[in-house]
Amino acid sequence: MSLMALHTGCSDFGDVNIDPEHMNEGNVPYEMVFTNAQHQALGSDWDIWRNGCIYSGQWMQHLTSIDWWWTHNLYVYSDGYSAALWDGIYSGDRGAVRDVTTVMDLWKDKDGYGIDYNIARIMRVYTMHRLTDLYGDIPYSEAGRPGEFSYPKYDTQQDIYTDMLKELDEAQGNLASGTASMGSHDVYFAGDASKWKKFANSLMLRLAMRLSKVDPSTAQTWVQKAVANGLISSNAENVKLEHPGAVTTDDSSEPYAKIFAHEDKEFFLSATFVDMLANTKDPRLALIGCVCEDPSISIQNSAYQLGNTDPAVQKGLPGGFNNTKNSAWFIGKKHSEFNDDAYLAKYQSLYSVPNRYTYSDPTSPTFIVTYAQTQLLLAEAAVRGWVSGSASSYYENGVRAAMEQFSQFPNATKLYQEYLTPEAINDYLAANPFDGSLKQINTQYWINCFCDEYESFANWRRSGYPELKSTYDPANPYGQNASDGEIPRRFVYPSTESQVNSAHYSEAVGRLDNGDRFTSRVWWDKK
Repeated sequence: MSLMALHTGCSDFGDVNIDPEHMNEGNVPYEMVFTNAQHQALGSDWDIWRNGCIYSGQWMQHLTSIDWWWTHNLYVYSDGYSAALWDGIYSGDRGAVRDVTTVMDLWKDKDGYGIDYNIARIMRVYTMHRLTDLYGDIPYSEAGRPGEFSYPKYDTQQDIYTDMLKELDEAQGNLASGTASMGSHDVYFAGDASKWKKFANSLMLRLAMRLSKVDPSTAQTWVQKAVANGLISSNAENVKLEHPGAVTTDDSSEPYAKIFAHEDKEFFLSATFVDMLANTKDPRLALIGCVCEDPSISIQNSAYQLGNTDPAVQKGLPGGFNNTKNSAWFIGKKHSEFNDDAYLAKYQSLYSVPNRYTYSDPTSPTFIVTYAQTQLLLAEAAVRGWVSGSASSYYENGVRAAMEQFSQFPNATKLYQEYLTPEAINDYLAANPFDGSLKQINTQYWINCFCDEYESFANWRRSGYPELKSTYDPANPYGQNASDGEIPRRFVYPSTESQVNSAHYSEAVGRLDNGDRFTSRVWWDKK
């Protein structure tokens, strides 16, 4: 089912004159409510632009900007940007938490909806794990039930993780086979219980590995349970949302692509990212970046350019600077080529932007949990002695799967066949053999998570890899920096929470190690 069937603008339920607080089976098919939750849990251009690109993507040095968003490379705080995911997922017309909780509660005891109920449990865990990973303690047990809890309490992240793992295990145990009553309204797997079972267990593995610093014993227990239950076993089983026929003028587009191809052409690939790919002769570079004569042209314009994908011309833009000549943070002070007026005027045509055949293609899929990620997590688990099997084999499977994953971009077939041949992948693995390190494993995870920036940010905090250097220069301090010059460790709660849910907000802030700031760490991000 296309998202177009549900959304014709930003006010999703308002467009069809339905009051989301008074939904019933007489005024809305609940299967469509679940579809909405599936879409909105993955983000929209609203939060992806703010939390995903301006913040996480730049913090993780996949993306950078020296124009509009350069100060956020110096870790400047914005309430509206930090709060965007929270606001979009918890409240407003998008309301994924409300929607998935509504259908889960409705289907719990409804005849013929046993599979649907357990699928909804898994979907709710996926939705909530992204929120808690980014903010810490959040409304969880009481969230999404406004009729019962107008001011939901903030559960501790430890309690949230305990319940999420329990929910996944129970749900997957009830999903051996069969098809959900909602059928095609499930836009991930058309109600296929066996595929949701593998999704649940692969997500369980991800959540278990989140505990590797704070509680390795519990992490090991749940890793082993996930493996025993059955994981995603090939790219064909990747959990993803397709966007066939999508356009950027509504919510049908892949959200990162909508931003890159239509709404904001100020994001370039960072020098950190491009240099790492180029230095290892990574064949994915041709499918990750491209250089355009004029990247500012929107996809709606007939002059829109697909760009040059030749790996030899890809060039990453340094972060932590701006393009204003009289500024103390002018990029020319560290990179002399920008002092040339002609170079400065045309720099956008010299540096790589996200590839127009893949990550900037509105019809590209949104990857949710992948076989590549799963194999790389197993490689780390094997290094830690938590699972049997060869860490090297898991690692090679993960890297190979990450490269072969590009075959699932609908308009990248030619590039994929040219650059990611079996021989090219074998050559890359031979030239970059597994060295047994967590650094190598998690650097590959970081590469695979490009344009899944919430997951990239979470796994970086958990693992410490890749070893990213702060783009903040203490010798040239920026007065509005909000992170003591370090890469942030979490998002700040929306300021409105201190007003509308003040008692529970204050209790949660009191549990943070440094207050409600970028520098505080969530529970599993133990120093």
